[in-house]
Amino acid sequence: MREPSTPENEQGGARRGRRVAWVAVAIAVIVAFAVTLTVTLTDSGADSGTQTRESAQRPQNPFEEARTLGVSQVLADYSAALRDGDAATAATALDQSATEIVRDRTRRSAEGIGSLPISTFEYRLSSTRGPERLVPAELQARLDAQGSSDSWVAPVQLRYAYEGIDSAPVVLEVPMVMARYPDGWKIVADSGPEFGEAAPAGQVWQYEEPAARPVSTPPGDSLVLTNGTSPLTDALAKQLPAATESVTGFWGTRWAQGAGVIVAGSDEEFASITGSSQADADAAAAVTIFSSIDPAGPTALGQRVVFAPQAAELDPNTLAVVLRHELFHVAARTVTAVAAPVWVTEGVAEYVGRRGTYARLEQAAPALAAEIAANGPPADLPADANFAPSNPDAALAYQSAWSVAAFIAETYGDDKLKRFYVALAGADQPSDPALVVTAQNTAAQIVLDVSRDELVNRWRAWLGQQV
Repeated sequence: MREPSTPENEQGGARRGRRVAWVAVAIAVIVAFAVTLTVTLTDSGADSGTQTRESAQRPQNPFEEARTLGVSQVLADYSAALRDGDAATAATALDQSATEIVRDRTRRSAEGIGSLPISTFEYRLSSTRGPERLVPAELQARLDAQGSSDSWVAPVQLRYAYEGIDSAPVVLEVPMVMARYPDGWKIVADSGPEFGEAAPAGQVWQYEEPAARPVSTPPGDSLVLTNGTSPLTDALAKQLPAATESVTGFWGTRWAQGAGVIVAGSDEEFASITGSSQADADAAAAVTIFSSIDPAGPTALGQRVVFAPQAAELDPNTLAVVLRHELFHVAARTVTAVAAPVWVTEGVAEYVGRRGTYARLEQAAPALAAEIAANGPPADLPADANFAPSNPDAALAYQSAWSVAAFIAETYGDDKLKRFYVALAGADQPSDPALVVTAQNTAAQIVLDVSRDELVNRWRAWLGQQV
């Protein structure tokens, strides 16, 4: 599956019920934490989100100043109450017609934030102001009937950070409908659903039994977050150090060498946290998500590996493959372009996940081996569309992508495979079919000293020798 409007389209996953044979580890989607994924972060003490030229130059009039001050105050009070675990005080910031979703989230957040190692947590107004949206008529009529004197679809941000894994606060755009009364402003609703848009992504502290387990992955740190108890928590905590070391062995040390890992308690939680559809949630064992790229690092902020509940069914060896695959996406995030070919991003991730786990091709890629035996090797590299979860041959596409990476590694070495990844995935890639071939041809010639056609021919010949 391709990620909808995110900086990078990478999400790995394993298909349910195929534990011993091939697991389609990667679904190739990076899902956004929030509606907006292009926030440019400054240092952790500065306001996040760059001002537009219009908002930076146009001074606020007295009405806007009063509105900004009033909403900022209620957001500050609301945030403080949630950090203090004071659900009753936090609820006083809510409008009398606030949705049950907002009320339930407020209660759970007040109960859950203190259970997690959260170093930063606040709702605040964004400094960026785009065109103002009017509150939908039906909701506005209800607010008018309640005596509201003003309403605003406010550009609210959530800023938070987990100790150990977030080098700077994660910034999520979570616009809210606000209403003013004689005693001040109140929070009414998330604005997205009021306009038929997606709700904010779910967060671990909003669930009933949030918990965290720090894991040392020297020289970095990792954190396993979960809702309730799961055997996955122990399994992942045990495997994280070795998996991190394995990824570093291929990619090198220029990444955090650790990650935030979330174990979702249900399919609904998995879909909410990742922004996936229910179909994608059913198809994946794990996905990798992030919020934004800070170019100063460059650093990917808010990276999380999210495991679906069915991942608990995987045997330890398969779980280790999935974890290494996803950690490769974490490591390579800042050098992976939006339009990078899926056969490269998923093929190399799968190669890193499976290194040392097989002796013969059919052990790692049974569907591909069967296809070669019946019809010969694939005619060309798999197209992006072939990786869609709805494609009945998606497993064949993933296995073909893995085999390209395995062929390059065996023929040219791991270092050349890494350089090929950076050359082809690490720059803005064209979408025109002719230019796509040209870009791949250039990368193959620069790194491997062969043309794209020659690379494909050698790969196909290698496949024929393996089966």
